[in-house]
Amino acid sequence: MIGYLKRATKKQNRYLVDYFFQGYRRAASPATKIGSITALPLLLFMGCIAGTFSELAAAAPSPKLLFKSNFGYGVSLGKPYSRGTNGTPQYDFNAKGVYQNLTGKDVETRYTWPPVAALGAYFSGVQLIAPVPVTPSTLSQYNIARIYGTYGPNGGQTTELFLNTANNGGVGNAASAQTDFLIERPWDIGDVTNLYTTFWVKFPANLASSLDPSVSSGNWKTLTEFKTGGAVDPVSGKQYGGGDYRIQVAVLKNKKEELYWRTAGDDGANWKTVDSAGKVINCPQAVNALVCPLNIYWKVENHAVPVPVGRWAKVEVYWHRSSGEDGRYWAAVNGEVIVDYHGSTMGKFNLPITRIFSTLDYSGGHSSGDQSSSGTHTTGLEYWDGFPCGDGVSCY
Repeated sequence: MIGYLKRATKKQNRYLVDYFFQGYRRAASPATKIGSITALPLLLFMGCIAGTFSELAAAAPSPKLLFKSNFGYGVSLGKPYSRGTNGTPQYDFNAKGVYQNLTGKDVETRYTWPPVAALGAYFSGVQLIAPVPVTPSTLSQYNIARIYGTYGPNGGQTTELFLNTANNGGVGNAASAQTDFLIERPWDIGDVTNLYTTFWVKFPANLASSLDPSVSSGNWKTLTEFKTGGAVDPVSGKQYGGGDYRIQVAVLKNKKEELYWRTAGDDGANWKTVDSAGKVINCPQAVNALVCPLNIYWKVENHAVPVPVGRWAKVEVYWHRSSGEDGRYWAAVNGEVIVDYHGSTMGKFNLPITRIFSTLDYSGGHSSGDQSSSGTHTTGLEYWDGFPCGDGVSCY
């Protein structure tokens, strides 16, 4: 039976079900005895469906938990460093880009950072990008990353990863400053085709007032995103970290002072091109919009699901990467779906995911510099290879 249902078209299956239920209606009528021949379709239908569901249950693999961490005891952030030649750590730095490794075994969950087995990661930690070059003594004026003890979503004691871009260079200028929880993986080990991620996040209570729709690019804050990598350098011909595709979930504020969700698939994954003078340009860039514009392939806005601020919220994200209609990107906040996009989730070169930003403190709004009223708090992180509570079903 299951073999037929898999091969049959939707129309054929509808006729099959209608036929069975016509027999059911006749068998259930007062004039029809249950033992009559007209009741046979019902019995056949019940038997086939029972067998079909049994086969489906046996055939469908259970989702597998890949990684879990509350950033608890045993997990720590390392000393900040910049990346020198071939990625060599430089601890005495003067740079805009700085990193901190997240390492150690989470005693509570028994998973060890970085998640090599789960995601093929070679780096897990924090990427700190400042608007100006910083040194070890000035870094905290712009970017802060800490692991703290705190009260969690259920009111009990837990630990959190706290990220704060204390100074982003001014409202509307955040493209040059961010503090990101980042997992990096090589481009030559394959893609992350299916991934379900969940975590608890807490936005600052003053999120709405920090976003400014009257200033260009001053009205958004990113929640989560991924980027691909392994593009070919237009001059050297070698592969590098830039990619061809990104999916980003963000909070926006409109001129009515309302917060809402926006999810988009685009090519904002740090690719390169060459202008008419032969100069290599890192893309996309607003100042070179004609040479390397940001190409948005799809976008979904959600004004119905509330944006929670000043309190913990459960975030769930799932993607299936495909260039066909079976591609999918799904996300929910506190059990309410904010996006369920179906279609291509690949870039023009079909490059694999190399950077997963599960959470970020990345915004075009005002930065207060005050840890008590700004920043992004995260705990209860999990990665699965599929929906753990059913296809498209929230676990909230």
